[in-house]
Amino acid sequence: MMGWNEITGGNKLHRYTSELDILTKEKLAQNTIVHFWKGNLDLLNKTISHGYDVVNSNNKFTYLDYDYDKISLEKAYNFNPIPDNLSEEYHSKILGLGCQMWGERISTVDKMNKQIFPRIAAYAEVGWTSLENKNYQNFTQNITSYWYKRWDKYGINYYKLQNSISTLNNKVVTKKRKTKNMEKTSMKKSFN
Repeated sequence: MMGWNEITGGNKLHRYTSELDILTKEKLAQNTIVHFWKGNLDLLNKTISHGYDVVNSNNKFTYLDYDYDKISLEKAYNFNPIPDNLSEEYHSKILGLGCQMWGERISTVDKMNKQIFPRIAAYAEVGWTSLENKNYQNFTQNITSYWYKRWDKYGINYYKLQNSISTLNNKVVTKKRKTKNMEKTSMKKSFN
C-alpha cells in the first residue's frame, strides 16, 4: 500500500485532521510506502525510523500545479529526494521522487502542459542522474535545442525559458528569448 503522510497518523498536517488519522497508524502494514509531501525533516525522520520507505514528493519542490515563480525549472532540477540533513542511515529508505499535478486550479490543457513541461524533464533528470553528473546549463541547452522542437512538433504548450544561458570566458551571458503565443483550449472542449 502507498499513501500520503497522513496515513502515518497523528501528525496534524491539516486543520481537519481527525481521530481516525491516529487510528490509521495502528493498522498500517509495515511494508507501506509513504508518499511524503510535507517537507518537515522531523516528520520524515519519524516516518523512516518506524520502518517505512518513502517516495519524496515535497510540495515545495515537486508540485507541478505551482507556478514557475514558486518552483522554477532550476529549483525543480536541483531538488534532491534525499534531504541534506537526513541521517545517512536512512538514505536507502528514500525510494525516489514523485511529482503531482493537482488539477483543480488548471482550467485548460495548454495551462496544464505549460505547468508540466519542461519541469517534468527536470524531475526525470533528478530521478536518474547522480548529483555529481548533473549540470543545469547542459540541461537547459538540451531543453531549448532539442525538446522545444519536439514539443512544438506535437503541439504541446510549454514554459519558455526567459533567458538562454551560456558561458563565455567563465562569465554567464544571458540572451532574452522570444516566446510565441499558443492558442488556448479549454479542458471541457478538449475532452468532448
